[in-house]
Amino acid sequence: MHEPEFKAVDPRKRFLLWFVPPLAVFAAGLTVLLVSGHVTGPFRHITVVRAMLASKRDFFQDEQVKRILMARGYQVHVTPVGSRDLARTPDLDSYHFVFPSGHVANEHVKARRTGKHAVPFRPFFTPVVLGTFREYAEALVKAGVAMPYDRGEQPFYYNLDVDQFMKLVVAHKRWSDYKLANGNRVIIQSPDPCKAYSGAVLVGFLASAVDDNPPQTVADAEARAREVKPHVDAQGQAGEDMAPKYFAPEGPTHAVIAVIYEHQYLAHQLNRRGADKERVLLYPTVQHQSTPELISFTPEGDRIGELMMTDPALRRRAVELGFHSLGWNGATEQDFAGHLTGQGLPEPPSGETGRVALPKAELFERMLDVVGDCR
Repeated sequence: MHEPEFKAVDPRKRFLLWFVPPLAVFAAGLTVLLVSGHVTGPFRHITVVRAMLASKRDFFQDEQVKRILMARGYQVHVTPVGSRDLARTPDLDSYHFVFPSGHVANEHVKARRTGKHAVPFRPFFTPVVLGTFREYAEALVKAGVAMPYDRGEQPFYYNLDVDQFMKLVVAHKRWSDYKLANGNRVIIQSPDPCKAYSGAVLVGFLASAVDDNPPQTVADAEARAREVKPHVDAQGQAGEDMAPKYFAPEGPTHAVIAVIYEHQYLAHQLNRRGADKERVLLYPTVQHQSTPELISFTPEGDRIGELMMTDPALRRRAVELGFHSLGWNGATEQDFAGHLTGQGLPEPPSGETGRVALPKAELFERMLDVVGDCR
């Protein structure tokens, strides 16, 4: 008979036998995350960049954009504001960059920065369009003022003859005149032209329907504005952005025809599991493209602008959010049409029709003041 044997086990080895496998899994996972850039934030310095943005804040508030910028070492703190308020804010110097939506605010900001650091970047553009609903677009086709752009059974885009449409507005036509269960007047609803650039562009659309030659004097601008004003006043109280009302489930009761940006519509469509076939776009026969400028006031702002122009991930995400990407020379880049068609959405008619001729900045400002009773 053998005597029983007792082996002393080192408790440190027992601990390692238990601890090593989970440690190996953790190390492998950490390596993957570090390579992908998802956990670099806590281990690197993050530069917080203060920015004041108009409608294009949609881009910087996108979660994927935030992650990309964080991986590059930057976090953009957004202060939302309308373009005209942005251009007039007294504390521009407290921001690293601003991003107004249109040329009037762009020029006003750059004029205020004369002699100071002011570097402009133009990373993308987006047309100003009119969002509506299929039954209303088809009613306009029957009225002879609109025509489908894409020839499918259920087109997403329509061309709108603004001159002919305004005849319906002047005649006080109602949707019920076209066999729709809506007794409201046929009008376009826009953001406040005193605050939002898209609202200001509607004034330009309506003014071009009155006379396609822009006013050349202050007196002409004021006279044109007085002709346009009743059509803007007819929509009632306006806010700063029509997109939330238009895309709400009860959208037809809030905004039958709403002034929005094309990128807002495309992002709405691309973020869905299936296409929203009830919401469609009207493209005025004279278009206007909003080409916002990121205007940098500091080296930190310069870096964000450079990333917007050169970073492949940011530029790809801009297209995914519905923007037309621009290069340093102002030419379009990225396969915008290919991305849309790959997602089952036809290419829109951007740039294929005429362009509305807006007045010079100072005359346009005066028109907006008269039309919107701006304070």
